[in-house]
Amino acid sequence: MLRKTRKYPHTLLVIALAVTIVSAIPLIYIVIRASEADVSLVTRLWRRQIPTLLLNTVWLMGTTIIFTVVLGVALAWLVERTDLPGRSYWRWLLALPLALPGYVGAICMLVLLRRGGLVDQIAMAWAGFEFATFPLPDVTSLGGATTVIGLVTFPYVYLTVGASLRTSDQSLEDAARVSGRGPWQTFVFMTLPLLLPAIAAGALLVGMYVLSDFGTVALLRYQTFTTAIYQQIAGRVDRTSASILSMVLVMMNLPLLGVTAWINQRQRRFQRSSRWRPHRLITLGRWRPLALAFVGTIFSLSLAIPLLILAGYTIQGIVWPTEMDRLWGYAGERIWSHGWDSIRLATIGATLAIILSFSPNYLSARFSNRLVAFLLGLSKTAFALPGIIVGLGMSFFFLQAVPILYATVISLMLGMAFRLLPQAITTGEAAFDHVPQSLEQAARLMGHNPVRVFRRITIPIAFPGIVASWALVFITAMKELPLLIILRPPGFDTLTIRIWEAANDSIYTQASPPALLLVVLTLIPVALVYSNSRFGLNRAVEESVLDQ
Repeated sequence: MLRKTRKYPHTLLVIALAVTIVSAIPLIYIVIRASEADVSLVTRLWRRQIPTLLLNTVWLMGTTIIFTVVLGVALAWLVERTDLPGRSYWRWLLALPLALPGYVGAICMLVLLRRGGLVDQIAMAWAGFEFATFPLPDVTSLGGATTVIGLVTFPYVYLTVGASLRTSDQSLEDAARVSGRGPWQTFVFMTLPLLLPAIAAGALLVGMYVLSDFGTVALLRYQTFTTAIYQQIAGRVDRTSASILSMVLVMMNLPLLGVTAWINQRQRRFQRSSRWRPHRLITLGRWRPLALAFVGTIFSLSLAIPLLILAGYTIQGIVWPTEMDRLWGYAGERIWSHGWDSIRLATIGATLAIILSFSPNYLSARFSNRLVAFLLGLSKTAFALPGIIVGLGMSFFFLQAVPILYATVISLMLGMAFRLLPQAITTGEAAFDHVPQSLEQAARLMGHNPVRVFRRITIPIAFPGIVASWALVFITAMKELPLLIILRPPGFDTLTIRIWEAANDSIYTQASPPALLLVVLTLIPVALVYSNSRFGLNRAVEESVLDQ
């Protein structure tokens, strides 16, 4: 009753409306450009490109979701429900692959498994194989793209399922065991159905990642909508065709966004109504070494081995440089400057995105209705757009509305902030939702104005969730590639740009130093947040990922 009778703070509503409109600029841009297309162009794209791209993209999304669900559920169950050795450390170590960009994983796979790569060289040197005779898997294929993307995105499923396992009701499983079900039957018929909302939430997030990925599929030469859009822009400068392809990609993403929102609401209601008590750990017995080997293998493939490869190629490029390394002259010279530019851009972009998300998130927590839900839904539509199109939309906006800022560092920072805004909103909703409304009302009754209440009551209580949201947004900003390709001003290079340029020319000794530094810089906030229980940060991260 109180929530329904409260009036909107008009200033807050205006700010939220302005933020939502600006965040929707890329979507508005591609709709306008696509509507200007001739029917003949649409017909030609449908006949020549769209069916193949649609099939490739759907196959990649389906295989990656299956791969990540199997990995995420198995790892979460081993860590949360069994006596796995070192489970308290594995709990946060298995979240660290989120720091590895997919395109860096693609570089490592190419270094390992391409013809003439490390595995091929070892086979020739130690096993006596002739060149090009040792059997190697085709990494530039659906299987290669699925493996690379799956190894860097399985933490989405692992985190959501792990959080659900920790908050589920033990009495339900006890009832199944008392009725005669064994451990495996209890898991299949009781635990797994209860985990379906969490599994679906993580799987849908993986699906949206696949649809928007560009760097991984581009390096592995696997054609999807994002690579086709980039080719239309870079090769032909055909923004109309790129907009049409983007519209198809948006239509594929929108159902995922709707289903994700519905599942998250059901999941939050279930978690809040469920009783909780500590679960009894399942003894692995003779299966313990095998389980430990499985967990260690996944961690090695997803993070440890890529780090070793990057470190090895970095040392090779510095100690034993080739003529190409000398021509590039990059390893060890300007890497720290590019690293600082990446940190500065990610920090400012993430901070601006979090600040801009305050208004819509606070409205959602205190004045939830159809209008607020519409504003939040519209602001989240950028999740359905590839970074390359977000960059095009923002460049069009600056060129038409604020030409003085076009192709400047300021436009790049603002573009990055609005690129990250949908993630900041989705990950930050829980932070304000968990602030007791009674405390704010008590402060208002004592005579404090709304601004002071927000600054002294709301922000301190929501701080753990805000920090967790900022950390996740910062990680995304550090790995962002397509937006920078479009919006970066001349002479402004970041680690991601240097990685892309060197890897695109297959100069891996020059791509490895910036890639290694990027992963290390991204790992630091991930490790600190996930391993530190102070202020409830690890719990806030889980809730942010669940809401995302």
